[in-house]
Amino acid sequence: MSILKPVPIVPQPVKNLCPICGKASYSRDGIHPQCALQRADEPRNVKNRAARKKDVKVETSRQRLWSKKCPGCGIQVHVRLLECGCGHQFGGG
Repeated sequence: MSILKPVPIVPQPVKNLCPICGKASYSRDGIHPQCALQRADEPRNVKNRAARKKDVKVETSRQRLWSKKCPGCGIQVHVRLLECGCGHQFGGG
C-alpha cells in the first residue's frame, strides 16, 4: 500500500480570473458582481471625492459639558453663573 496520494491524469480546467481582484470567478462573464459594481461606480466616486475635497469645512462650536449658551451674546458660560458678562441674567432658582 502506497502512502503517496494519486496524481490526477486529467488536467484541471483553467478557472476564469476576475480582472479586478485577480481571484477565481465562477460567473459567466468572468468578473465578480461586486467587482463589476466597483468598476461601474468608480467614475462617480472619483467625482464625489474631488467635490468633497473642494468643500470648505466650517467648524461650529460644540456644546461643552458644563456650559450653557447665553441668549444675549451667544458665548458659552459656565452653568453655575447667574449673570453673563454682557449683562444677561439667567433665571436661577
